Amino acid sequence: MKAIIIGAGELGRLLASTLCAENHDVVVIDSSSENFERLKEKLDLMVIEGSCSDVSILKQAGIQNCDTLIAVSGDEAANILACKIAGKFGVKKTICRFYTLDCFSPADGITPEFFGIWRAFSPPEQCVRKIIDTLGNPVCLEKIQFTNPDALMEVISITPSSMLAGARIKDIPVSDALSKVRFAAIVRDHQFLIPHGDTVFVPGDKVYVAGKKSDVDDFVEVISPSPAVRSAPLRIIISGATATGTILARELLDGDIEVRFIEKSEQRGERLLDSMPQGMLVIKGDPTDEQVMEEAGIQNCDAFVAAADDDEENILACIMAKRLGAKKTISVTHKPEYIRIVPTMEMIDSGISSTLVSVNLILRILETGTMRIDAKLQRFHAHLTEFTVSAKSPLAGKTIMECKLPPTVVLALLFRGADVIPPAGTTVLIPGDVVVAIVNPKGLKDIEPFFPK
Repeated sequence: MKAIIIGAGELGRLLASTLCAENHDVVVIDSSSENFERLKEKLDLMVIEGSCSDVSILKQAGIQNCDTLIAVSGDEAANILACKIAGKFGVKKTICRFYTLDCFSPADGITPEFFGIWRAFSPPEQCVRKIIDTLGNPVCLEKIQFTNPDALMEVISITPSSMLAGARIKDIPVSDALSKVRFAAIVRDHQFLIPHGDTVFVPGDKVYVAGKKSDVDDFVEVISPSPAVRSAPLRIIISGATATGTILARELLDGDIEVRFIEKSEQRGERLLDSMPQGMLVIKGDPTDEQVMEEAGIQNCDAFVAAADDDEENILACIMAKRLGAKKTISVTHKPEYIRIVPTMEMIDSGISSTLVSVNLILRILETGTMRIDAKLQRFHAHLTEFTVSAKSPLAGKTIMECKLPPTVVLALLFRGADVIPPAGTTVLIPGDVVVAIVNPKGLKDIEPFFPK
């Protein structure tokens, strides 16, 4: 695939790095050469300094032979124009970043297609969806979606009071809820483990549970604390009147949840109040200040979400919130270097990387033959990847035990038509099957021969 990426910011750089690792032909355009330095240090790719709305620049990038244009610069108008120009050159897949999708009005015919955009997305709105996924249950840390809408992988935390704490997998009482899911991976003390029958769950484990969405939901319900203890979040405190924080507040208020806000800027706080329903409390102050946190009622809140622009502030605010009694802390980060750091911090229950969320979304909607990278897992260095078993595959007609896949590969799920199947050793693979695997990045090339086109 030949891809042109507009914008060499954090999102553009991570996307370029990911696509280059998959041997795609990537060109990056940015108006500032300063953003190219880290790209040039790590990647072998073409970078062009100039305006993405300049046809000559796009021609220099090879727009005439481009498969995909991904516009993720901070200039929305330039992103839209680049997509429109790309369409005139026959580029079928144009992906464009927006801060919010509220600018579209399908009822009036104002759609992404109207601007020549194949897919539009909003990083703040994607982050909000991820955050809301984690708010409803104290043991849920993350939910991962697939191309099959009926499939789900959920990351859960094993607490000291969990019914799974101290249990060996093969000794867990078999029930409908427990038998229909697969324990795909465990992160323990920041190390990746492949679970097996003799594996014992210990408090602190982060467990990747995969299966049919309804089955995973049932499983999490069974192992979660009783409703008397696990009441739905009633009070959410958000810091940072950013696009993410504002959209999240609006979504929660629509759900009749009490929302309180901490914002350092008086001007941003006033704009927030003007755009929200009456009655929402906005406190002017620093979320890393203990007095400000206590004024917001942090000791009685069900969840604290740090959504400011400053990653370091978000991390420190979550640590402060947890120390002062917040039941759950969620930090939004932007810098790719924090993607791996945040999940390792004991005081932060869930880290949402806007950059990683956006990259994963883009990768999900890009077709790459028999291999499709669906997600970069943030708790350990691995990909969640979908592979299609073709008639030419050496795996066709074999059981999973007979496949002898590289040790860097763990099969998590199997899609057969609309069916979602937790794979077992005796499961026979047939042409057309889509297998979902957790793959070490170094193992991607090793697995390619098993999935020929």
